[in-house]
Amino acid sequence: MADPITWLAIASAAIGGIGAVQQGRQASAAAKSQANMDEYNATMAEFQARQTNASAGRQEDEQRQRARQTIGAQLAASAQAGAGLNTDLLRQSVYNMDADSSAIRYEGALRAQGLTDSAALSRSSAEVSRDRARGATSAGYLNAAGSLMNAGTSYYRASNGVR
Repeated sequence: MADPITWLAIASAAIGGIGAVQQGRQASAAAKSQANMDEYNATMAEFQARQTNASAGRQEDEQRQRARQTIGAQLAASAQAGAGLNTDLLRQSVYNMDADSSAIRYEGALRAQGLTDSAALSRSSAEVSRDRARGATSAGYLNAAGSLMNAGTSYYRASNGVR
């Protein structure tokens, strides 16, 4: 029969085992929560990327419309003044319209790509958090098993007179 100190050591080990399981569960829950937040951030970044592309498309369309109106006004003013058609001015105006449109489209694409990259990083972080959650649960059970093994060893030594 084991002495009271051995029984206290066994009880302490059992409580430690329960605590280890609980810590593992808490760490797992925290990691899962982080994974959920990372997934949410990824989804929002993807949504913002789509919105950014759509906004750039609208801005490009608006810019083209304003440029066509300006070119039309220039042609009307030139005709009213009797100057005739200035092809160099027309060519330059069309070139400027295309350059401005391309810049708007390119800037929108760059912003959208940055958001898409951010989404990919958030998804990667979510996967790491999910792995950490699985590991935390396993670690809690392994720590509990270690505590119980130590208690069993203490009991065996006490009951067989081994020190």
